Amino acid sequence: MEQRLGGVLAGGALGFALAVTIASLATGRPLEIVENLIWVYTSPAPLVNTVLLSVPIAMAAIGLSLSYRARFITIGAEGQIVLGSVAALWATAYSGLEGSAALALALLLPALSGALYALIPFLLRAYAGASEVLTSLMLNLVAVYVTNYLIATYLREGAFVMTRIVPPELRAEWYLGLVMIVAAALSAHLLLTRTRWGLAIEVYGRAPKAAETYGYSARQVMLLVSLLSGGLAGLGGAVAMLSFQHSLTPMSFPPGYGYAGALVAWLSSNNPLAALFASLFFSSLMVFGRSLQAVGVPLSYALAAQALIVLFTLIAVARERQWQ
Repeated sequence: MEQRLGGVLAGGALGFALAVTIASLATGRPLEIVENLIWVYTSPAPLVNTVLLSVPIAMAAIGLSLSYRARFITIGAEGQIVLGSVAALWATAYSGLEGSAALALALLLPALSGALYALIPFLLRAYAGASEVLTSLMLNLVAVYVTNYLIATYLREGAFVMTRIVPPELRAEWYLGLVMIVAAALSAHLLLTRTRWGLAIEVYGRAPKAAETYGYSARQVMLLVSLLSGGLAGLGGAVAMLSFQHSLTPMSFPPGYGYAGALVAWLSSNNPLAALFASLFFSSLMVFGRSLQAVGVPLSYALAAQALIVLFTLIAVARERQWQ
């Protein structure tokens, strides 16, 4: 599953350049698009928005990078993020707690919720042989539908179908998210490079039979990466709720942070430190896409830009492998 970062960076840069070029040609206003691009990457407001949007993506990507290194290919971070946001909302707006007690619960409960939800694909894989790809994908939808039910019933507030709002005194500043994703990336890197469990993840991911010969249990490794990835995704949902979401309304589709995290984990070669920067880049694309609406480019083009980046990354990695 390892891809060389050189090919990933080259493909990503080429895809991004092509995306900007297409937007310039489509609108006939290249100067304004370049001005928006400079504004997004140099001005305080879009940079803050970039950090805020990157938190759930980065937390998911960092956790999934551990899972993918162990060949546990889950895509369940989406549902874990949703449940984490619900848990954080309940802790701050419904639990009756105040101050530091409410904030502590708003971080602890989402991490626990995400970790426990991540156990389901692990148990189905370890004891029933079910594919974690399929089970985790289905569980994402279950999380969304359960959340919608809670919004319409127990968490509903007022005449409209929506929840209470996180109290202003319990909301998180943007830099909390930045500190959290940096700490998560560094911790994951140290886990992989400085601990016995990191060695177990690497060995099992590269040679499962050899790992079992040296005493590394497959179930123990999968359990570890499930708990870590689920807990980090849940925390990502919590910080999103505390920093910029603040309430919930019914969802037709999942918000997409976990799916973006899976993509970022792959693009960063399952490197937690690289995933940190890739997440910031992906979230900056969303901010850039929103800014382009002023010059006639639809917001959905940001998703198309991401698709171009992924496509050219795939091509670059495939070409690199051919030359090996």
